[in-house]
Amino acid sequence: MQSKEIDLRLEALENNPREVIDVLKKNINLTEVAGSSEAALDLFLLGRAYLLTGKQDEAIKPLNLALGYYMLTNSILGRFNCFTNLGIAYRELKEIELSIDSFEKAYHLSYEIDDFKYLIKALLNLGSIYSDLDNKSKAIEMIEKALEYKSHIEGTKILGDLYNNYAYTLIGVERAEEALKYLLLAKDVYKKHYGDRLHINYIIVLANIGETYLMIKSYHLATTYLKEALELSRAEGMDFISMDCCLNLSKVYENQERYKDALQIYKEYIQSRKSVEKSENNEEIQMLKERLELETEKSEKEIDVLRNVELKNKTMELEKTLKNLSLIGAIGQKLTSSMDMDEIYGILKTSIYDLMHADVFGLALCDYDSNKILYKYFEHNGQALPLMEVSIDDRSALTAHAVYNDKDIFIGNFDEEYQNYLDRINVTSSMDQAHAKCIIYCRLIGENGVIGLITLQSYQENEYTESDFEVIKALASYVAIAIANAQKKNLISEKAKELEYLSYNDPLTGVYNRRYFNYCMNKFSKEEHMPLGLIVGDMNNLKKINDFHGHLMGDQYLIEISNILKTIAHQNHIFRLGGDEFAILVTGATKSLMEDLTSKVQNACLNVELVDIPLTISLGYEMMYGMEQDLNSVFASAETKMYEEKRAYYNN
Repeated sequence: MQSKEIDLRLEALENNPREVIDVLKKNINLTEVAGSSEAALDLFLLGRAYLLTGKQDEAIKPLNLALGYYMLTNSILGRFNCFTNLGIAYRELKEIELSIDSFEKAYHLSYEIDDFKYLIKALLNLGSIYSDLDNKSKAIEMIEKALEYKSHIEGTKILGDLYNNYAYTLIGVERAEEALKYLLLAKDVYKKHYGDRLHINYIIVLANIGETYLMIKSYHLATTYLKEALELSRAEGMDFISMDCCLNLSKVYENQERYKDALQIYKEYIQSRKSVEKSENNEEIQMLKERLELETEKSEKEIDVLRNVELKNKTMELEKTLKNLSLIGAIGQKLTSSMDMDEIYGILKTSIYDLMHADVFGLALCDYDSNKILYKYFEHNGQALPLMEVSIDDRSALTAHAVYNDKDIFIGNFDEEYQNYLDRINVTSSMDQAHAKCIIYCRLIGENGVIGLITLQSYQENEYTESDFEVIKALASYVAIAIANAQKKNLISEKAKELEYLSYNDPLTGVYNRRYFNYCMNKFSKEEHMPLGLIVGDMNNLKKINDFHGHLMGDQYLIEISNILKTIAHQNHIFRLGGDEFAILVTGATKSLMEDLTSKVQNACLNVELVDIPLTISLGYEMMYGMEQDLNSVFASAETKMYEEKRAYYNN
């Protein structure tokens, strides 16, 4: 996969992704990994086109099939592009852990590509994940790292993306005026890149500029940019942009006390929002609505003929269900936007009590390690009950029956129906079975099966209908997503910490890496740290060790060297610059201290016995006494002294 070829194909793709999908779908095999570079490129482009049209779930399969080929052929650029787009797809599908994993892999690959734009793309994507996790400071850090390389991407579209992303993150921390500067820069970049050709990036940045002017109360400029973005988005059929522009324009007019204009544009916002919401409806809920609407229509026809009271009641029940289902989407959005278990339960409980009556209500999670179902929340008439545990193998509990048999339960009259589910009744251990008559258990289904369940119970027989059961099942799907996200929250936090550690530390030895060395060289080159001492070291015989004893033994030598450096120079900064190269930075240094350190390190090496090749390291040091000295010269001098010692070592 050549970079230039990819860029040309992607540019053509972005102009009309739907047309690309129609063409590629006819000739692409979606059942196996690509067998040629041409087939892999087509699969990648199909996945990218699905992303651009908002079909993230359909994008994943072709991207993975393309990735399979690039893994087999060890194509760095191919893997980078696939991981990047998979990360975007997973992010939009709220699969945050998978998204982070994909973006991390792309980030590491970017260092192997001789083009800074790929490193910048990777940093931007990592910044977007941190922003989604509400870690704005980390998001800004990632994007500011990318900005350090902006001189390498002058005249390219990605420079506009960089400015736009930075502005978006700055807005998140209420730095709107600073964000505005970067939005205007992004607009100029896009205008120059796309020329007279309209593109979604250009229209979005116009809308963002307008919204930012609104934030800083510059209403005239806000109106100018929002109107232009609104006109262009309507012409291109981009309802989601039109919707935001209308809403922000209504706020501008309201602040200017132009209430008639505000009302008119707000009506247009409502129409745009309806259009967007219609396209984003949950498919499962929509299918259920359609089925219920068909039943309602059928019932109404029968009522017209028979005037049957029972059918009228059924119609009323269906209308009630349809009304409840219309609320499920809003409830689901609240649930899935939370990552806190207590908050999830609070939203769920309030929503359930608004929809229907419940004497007993609970939420339980499965712990397969202990083979138990643990009630995290359990209450009677709004009052908390003692929490309980149920064995998954307990044949006297409906809770266990639902999980063990992987089946939801709806019982209208427990006394008459319990034998359909239970071999026996354990009255002492299950309050619901001892007292409740009408019972619902709905499973919470995650990626790997049942993760828990919710139960709704009434002391009144036949309190709930089949329609109520369907509504609770629909709601349970959102609850499962919300709980899965909450459970992943800690894992994601750990991943973020691990990523931060790896960005500054060498994974083999645990000492700092070259990136952090470059940072520290600039950080410590200030008067308060002078004199600054720099020791540069290079281990001897590593190639010989690898050749005769294998790379695992070579790694062990590197670890031993690192441990010696950490022990002897533990109060100073120690770095592995790459391969067998090491460095130590010493603030407030003296020549005697530097000589003492180098001597102690080399003597300590003599005490290590691994195999028949001795552990030795060649060292050289240099001092920096003031700001007038050049950092590169200091490093070069220390490195030269190290090489002189290395030559002397090999000559002996």
